[in-house]
Amino acid sequence: MTAEQIVILVLAVVTAALCIGVIALAFSRRSLIKRMSDNATYADRVRVRHGVRYSADDAVVKGGDINVSHAEGDVILARGETYTAVRGGEIMPGTYTVLASGESAPTFKLRVGGLVRTYSHGDTLVLSEGEEICAVSCAVILR
Repeated sequence: MTAEQIVILVLAVVTAALCIGVIALAFSRRSLIKRMSDNATYADRVRVRHGVRYSADDAVVKGGDINVSHAEGDVILARGETYTAVRGGEIMPGTYTVLASGESAPTFKLRVGGLVRTYSHGDTLVLSEGEEICAVSCAVILR
């Protein structure tokens, strides 16, 4: 192989890597523009690492109206039932977005750690390990 062929091969590899990078940036920019253009509020998507939830996203409010949806990984809290945040359990320690289970009730009450507080559709809730949570006023979705 001559020196010219080696230089051409290296330049071809670098050009291919740059093309892949540009394509990845284009897809990322396109999804960001789409999310910002539909005037939606987003909840965090969920990733689980070592038994703890981490966020990554889905629409909670669209066009000013409550968007109630149940996605994979969501937990429904039945009214009056107490749950405990445990690593690897149904409800894990971490950050959740609390969603109203019905469009008619945008606010609801949750008992977290023994204290009752009013939450709104789309509020963020952080649960530590061993903390108890109970839906007081109606069923609630944790995303």
